[in-house]
Amino acid sequence: MKRIKTALILFLITLISINNISAAPEESDSETLKFKIKYTFTTNVFYVYKCNIETNIERMFPDSSTQNIVRKEEVYLTMFAPSRPQNEFLEVNTGIDSILYEFDDGKHKYKWWSTSDDDPLPDNADFYKTSTILGQHYVTTISPYFEVALIKGELLDRARENVEEVSDTNLAFILKKALSDDNLKFYTDLNKNVLRSGRYERDSAWKMSFTIPIEGMKYTCDTADVKFYLYDGKNFHIKATMPYMLPHYQEKIDITGYDNLISTLDSTSNSKGFWDITVTPRGQMQAVQGEFNTEANIHLDKDIITDKINTKIKYELVKTHKWKD
Repeated sequence: MKRIKTALILFLITLISINNISAAPEESDSETLKFKIKYTFTTNVFYVYKCNIETNIERMFPDSSTQNIVRKEEVYLTMFAPSRPQNEFLEVNTGIDSILYEFDDGKHKYKWWSTSDDDPLPDNADFYKTSTILGQHYVTTISPYFEVALIKGELLDRARENVEEVSDTNLAFILKKALSDDNLKFYTDLNKNVLRSGRYERDSAWKMSFTIPIEGMKYTCDTADVKFYLYDGKNFHIKATMPYMLPHYQEKIDITGYDNLISTLDSTSNSKGFWDITVTPRGQMQAVQGEFNTEANIHLDKDIITDKINTKIKYELVKTHKWKD
């Protein structure tokens, strides 16, 4: 009997030892586990996103006087892939469904919601930058590298053609800018070149080029730092950090807060910020957060006015629903 008990105890000790030994490689393997990261849309599923943009501008004039401008936008957009990728290019039907717009420049206050019958149309040029995209529907083509390769659509083409009939040159400039690919991607390109297809270990890092328009001006960082910093058991978290971004300063822009001022930025203008993405292993974008701090030095005749701009952008997936034939 004693021999049986002794043998049983030895067996249990051996079994525990084996289990402990086999657990160690699993922990070690988890440190080097590679995750497949992608960005895609499931066929015949509608994705409804809410995009919040908060902009605060502190403007300093040559005589040291200042002005504060605050804008808030809440944009709902729908994305829908009617078919599978062709040659790894995915076409996504994209629509701007509704917009809530608020603007305060210290002299005038406006609030307008596209679904309201009671809100009067704001009487300021800045409003057209946002409202012009309302109701636009077009096809976004996403490349195998998750870049927006093409934006096209008959409705969009007609809207752009109609702008050519606008006699007010300043207003026409604003409308063209609003309907440009760069501005549409600002609202509907959630990835912005951050994600790369492939398998990555946690804490993997890479470099990439990042461009975003801020108050109409494109800023670019050629060597943004990207890091896959977290897998929380449900989602991947990837963050791009742009320590220094330069403007395409030779381009003309309309200046926020002015109805009839189109100008350029000085080359000393700059920005910095981050773009933080939450995406599922299936490639569904769950949320995005970005923030940018910009110094825009604007040519005003022979003087310079300086805008200190804080831009906060947040996307969240509101709901999904499957298309029923």
